[in-house]
Amino acid sequence: MPTEFSIKLADRPGQLASLASALGDAGVQIRAIGATKGVVGLVVGDKDTAKTRRALKKGKYRATERGVVELRLKDRPGALASAAKRFAKGKVNIASTYVLAPGRGNVVVAFGVKNARAAKKSLGR
Repeated sequence: MPTEFSIKLADRPGQLASLASALGDAGVQIRAIGATKGVVGLVVGDKDTAKTRRALKKGKYRATERGVVELRLKDRPGALASAAKRFAKGKVNIASTYVLAPGRGNVVVAFGVKNARAAKKSLGR
């Protein structure tokens, strides 16, 4: 299962470059990234989760992690709302979202959730 890492960084120039270098040097493939006010969120694939943990520990970064559920949606108005309603019906809180692969009439979205098992169940998986 893909994993989301939320990493606290000092709000000053060069911090993202240092983080990206640490992850790149460790051979981590970043699938999605977003940042706001000193917190960087990134999604890595299952095979890169352990490498990411080691790289963050080695670089002395403070991070939290949570499971991610990926869902392919039609690239049309209302598709995100439909998916979010399915999670809400299953009482699954969506903590974050990332667009992983847009194009060709579909879009893959990663939903950061506390309980991936419940999220998958709400999607009928």
